[in-house]
Amino acid sequence: MRVLFASFLVIASTQAALSNDIYVNDLEGCAMIAANPDGDLDFASQGGMFLDETGYGSIEYNCSFEPALKFDWSEAKVTTHVGYCEEPGPYIMPQLFSILLDPYSPGEVTIFLGEDEPLRFYNCNR
Repeated sequence: MRVLFASFLVIASTQAALSNDIYVNDLEGCAMIAANPDGDLDFASQGGMFLDETGYGSIEYNCSFEPALKFDWSEAKVTTHVGYCEEPGPYIMPQLFSILLDPYSPGEVTIFLGEDEPLRFYNCNR
C-alpha cells in the first residue's frame, strides 16, 4: 500500500510540475509526456522513472534520499545521499546514492549506486 501511495505521489508531483522541470530516465519519455495529458502515466506504465529533489520512482518502484538534491549545474559537484528503495511487498533496501551534476552536461543527473552503469535522468525542458 505504501508503494502504491508513493507511486501516485510521484505521478501527481509530475502532473503538478508540468510547468516546471521534469526529469526522466529516458528522453523518449519527454515526447510521451508532451504528447498528451496522460503521457506521464503512459511513460510510467512502460517502466519509465521520474526524478525530483527527494528521489525517483515509477509505478511500483520508489527510491527516496536525503538531503534533498539541489539542481545546480554552476560547477561540477558530487553529493552523497542516504536513503532506501522499495518495491511491492516488504522489499525495502537501504541505499547510498552518489549524484553527479556536471556543468558540461546541464540538465543531466547521474546517480551512482555501486553498479557497473550509473542511472541517468534528463531534464525534459532543456
